[in-house]
Amino acid sequence: MLLTGCEKNSSPQHNEPLVELDDSSTYITQVFDYVYAPGQYATNSNLTNAQNFIGKPSYLQTTNATIQKSSISLGGWGGYIVAGFNHNIGNFDGNDFIIFCGTSPGPEPAIVYVMQDENGNNLPDDNWYELKGSEHNNATTYHNYQLTYYKPTSASANIYWKDNKGNTDSLKAGYGNTITSIWWKYSAEDSLVFKGTRLPQAYQNTSSTTTENWAPIAGLFSWGYAECPTANNYNNTYKGNEFDISNAIDSLGNTVALSHIRFIKVQTAVFQQAGWFNEISTEIYGAADLNLLNSAN
Repeated sequence: MLLTGCEKNSSPQHNEPLVELDDSSTYITQVFDYVYAPGQYATNSNLTNAQNFIGKPSYLQTTNATIQKSSISLGGWGGYIVAGFNHNIGNFDGNDFIIFCGTSPGPEPAIVYVMQDENGNNLPDDNWYELKGSEHNNATTYHNYQLTYYKPTSASANIYWKDNKGNTDSLKAGYGNTITSIWWKYSAEDSLVFKGTRLPQAYQNTSSTTTENWAPIAGLFSWGYAECPTANNYNNTYKGNEFDISNAIDSLGNTVALSHIRFIKVQTAVFQQAGWFNEISTEIYGAADLNLLNSAN
């Protein structure tokens, strides 16, 4: 059965009965915004490729599929994509939607935010709510974090940054990239400012020699984040992380009871340059309504 959320003026009760909508799409139908934060895939990240987030990922299509879609890279901390479904995703018991990441070799966690279409204009211009994950109360997680990147003045100049915690440093190019090649080409301004939640660092160098051996830090990101293939919310069949709308919280960390959502925002949430890994940057392939996805298979 194809489902959508309750009507705009009905009371927002959890698991409220939903109404049928025959043209509901299982997958994302529109991308509204995309901004890449400095990273090694800047030259390959463009506004046209962001449309690959729409529809069914190539790896779930038949071998005869003519449309091959690449993943969407969000870049370093703060990079994001905003997209929407053509119907409301209902808040049922358990997980409600999935964000595809394919067979990612390791965690590059992203925070996921959700929004209802409260004003009914089919645009993501209402209130964002973060979906809480396993590291929400981690001592090294920063809430209400803000980071400013400064555009490099030359290929040999680093990308300097500062945050709202009083920290400042620079990103350094490496592994075949010049510093100017990791700055997003669509940014005409001299700086980029991102806001959101910053998660703990994801990797550590376990080598005691000059040969680096970067490995995921054990015990982190067990649930609640995108591009985390080792998490317990990872679906091996569809190759993506599942999310429960019931984990929505407001900016103060209070639980918010949402009967449904329409839009999602996925944002790179780890700020780290991990040696030959370079920046920890989220790569994803799209998203789907789990209720419809499971019903079709």
